[in-house]
Amino acid sequence: MDEERQVSIVTGAGRGIGKAIALRLAKEGHNVAIFSRTEGQLRQVQEMVALTGVGCVYYAGDVADEKFVNSSVENVLARFGKVDCLINNAGIGIFKKLVDSSLADFRRQIDTNLVGAYLFSKAVLPSMIKRKSGSIINVASLAGKNSMPGGTMYSSTKHALLGLARSLMLEVREYNIRVASVCPGSVESEFARGSESDPRSASGILMPEDVAETVMSILKMPVRALISEIDLRPSNPKK
Repeated sequence: MDEERQVSIVTGAGRGIGKAIALRLAKEGHNVAIFSRTEGQLRQVQEMVALTGVGCVYYAGDVADEKFVNSSVENVLARFGKVDCLINNAGIGIFKKLVDSSLADFRRQIDTNLVGAYLFSKAVLPSMIKRKSGSIINVASLAGKNSMPGGTMYSSTKHALLGLARSLMLEVREYNIRVASVCPGSVESEFARGSESDPRSASGILMPEDVAETVMSILKMPVRALISEIDLRPSNPKK
């Protein structure tokens, strides 16, 4: 029955990691609501999800737009009746030394990488608290634990995302809501997959599907068990 399916929201789902997560959730039988700025990409993902036989709706807009987020989540709740899982995946990286950066660069990353996760979490929590059930998974980064030249802006937003997740976990665990973060290292882009040297079988770099499997493994844990953070690294990183 459709009403018995899990319902998941995935942000940044037009391509890459978010797309892989949406498809993995659909394969598992979840109805999915996918978000991105680019409607064309969302339509393509929706068509792929439809092949699995689950429900899929998409919303094109800015994850840092409070009105857009709230109205879209309300629409998802009206359509499916609940939200079981929120995957905060939307993110961008602008890598410049601080002296070469602009405030606009910094604010854009704060909005996408941090404010978006805040707004979506705030929007889904009332219904999760009412049901005393739910999962929120943030796709962070090892850059949220490490430092690098040129990563001043990006790394600081990922550090902040982990801080948000750790505190939120303590705030909502009494309602049986689990909050977790996945911190991947470098992940291959879809663009690079078209090159002659296909990295999918290599152990030196992560693929979007690896992150998707990690998200699914968190969701499959018994309700009594909470995985708060996972560091995901290539088994044999390139040097």
